[in-house]
Amino acid sequence: MRFLKFLPLIAFWSMTAFAMKAGAQVKSYREWKTERVQQAQANVSIIKAQLDLKKASRTVAQGTDPNMVNKGGTEAVSTQDKSVEKLERMLREEQYDLEVAKDLSVTDYFVGYLTKVQDKKSAFNEVAGKLSPEEVAELMTAYANSVFGAHASDLPVSATNVGKDPIK
Repeated sequence: MRFLKFLPLIAFWSMTAFAMKAGAQVKSYREWKTERVQQAQANVSIIKAQLDLKKASRTVAQGTDPNMVNKGGTEAVSTQDKSVEKLERMLREEQYDLEVAKDLSVTDYFVGYLTKVQDKKSAFNEVAGKLSPEEVAELMTAYANSVFGAHASDLPVSATNVGKDPIK
């Protein structure tokens, strides 16, 4: 079940891998996240429109077929109910994907986007100037956690004292 929770992130990362081309300009974190959120919002809007259309056509279709008058329209409606249920399920999934996109962090950007670039060194150099201080801090915290296997507050004293003594 835990795997399903991370499936949208995996999908975002895999889409990014196919989208990256050699020599393409590297997107900033904000551009990348905005693109992901807009794509997810578009998907939600498309499914909502399909669902509204299906519900409207179901309403119009009920009672118009003279062969179904005595049957109450159950045969025609049951097929449409399943398609409406499927669209509702898809809508819930897309809404979840939208929430995931809104919660994408700079760490997700680094792992899911920057590491997929063919020329990583030039991409890192290009992006370095585009990150805000908060984004840099988040990346450094993630790096420290991966290297030391600890939270920043649990780092060794030597790691936290770096830069406190002036160099003479």
